[in-house]
Amino acid sequence: MLKKCYKAEVLKNRHTAAGKLTVGMPLAVVFIAAVLTEDYVVIDCFNWWYMGLLPAFTALLSGVMYEKEKRQRNRNILSLPIDMKKIWDGKVLYGIRMLFISLFVLCGAVLLAGFLFKELLHIELAVEIGIENQLVAAAVLFFTSLWQVPFCLLLLQLFGGAAATLIHVAGYMCMAVVISLKPYFMLLPGAISARLMCSILKILPNGLVARPESVTYLPELVTYKGVLAGIISSILWFLLLWKVSRQVFERQVAE
Repeated sequence: MLKKCYKAEVLKNRHTAAGKLTVGMPLAVVFIAAVLTEDYVVIDCFNWWYMGLLPAFTALLSGVMYEKEKRQRNRNILSLPIDMKKIWDGKVLYGIRMLFISLFVLCGAVLLAGFLFKELLHIELAVEIGIENQLVAAAVLFFTSLWQVPFCLLLLQLFGGAAATLIHVAGYMCMAVVISLKPYFMLLPGAISARLMCSILKILPNGLVARPESVTYLPELVTYKGVLAGIISSILWFLLLWKVSRQVFERQVAE
């Protein structure tokens, strides 16, 4: 049944803006970084994505899914002999799929941009980040961003489109900028991605290279000590938000 709900969600969103957002937003950030910051293109692509565009993407994607149901007032699902929690699970799985695709597109485009700038245009990159580190960074960003899918869908159920987007993006950026520098960063999910990228990509949340002379630099930021704890915490937040959000959805649909 869950597989059918997931496939139904894929079909429902086939002709919406979901696909364009998933491919277009990561390509846009790579293009802008390539034009504005040639020698910093790799670190700026990643930093701009996880610091601001990733939460915006998740919120907008969830909004597309939410508006589809809102216009129909849930009539298309209320008549089905299916547990509403399974319907919700299908939405979350679809959101996870699109999150994965967006990070795959971003990583591929960044690798291509780095190759073109260095090998074909002979532009010396200010910071060299190995392919392995970029691939690891993309994988870590996926796992530390999973929580955003059920969280954004939950906010939409509670507050509606514009308010949900504002709450998520503003809250995320506050956590990513401030809390990510604290020892207790793993307690709040929005701080985890930014903190772990300090270790993996050696990029501070403010976009500067993690060097002693950089503002907000601390030696503990570039160690791998908290990487595993951060990933585990993100997954636990994801599971918790998934459980809470599906219960809220079931209750609201029944009202």
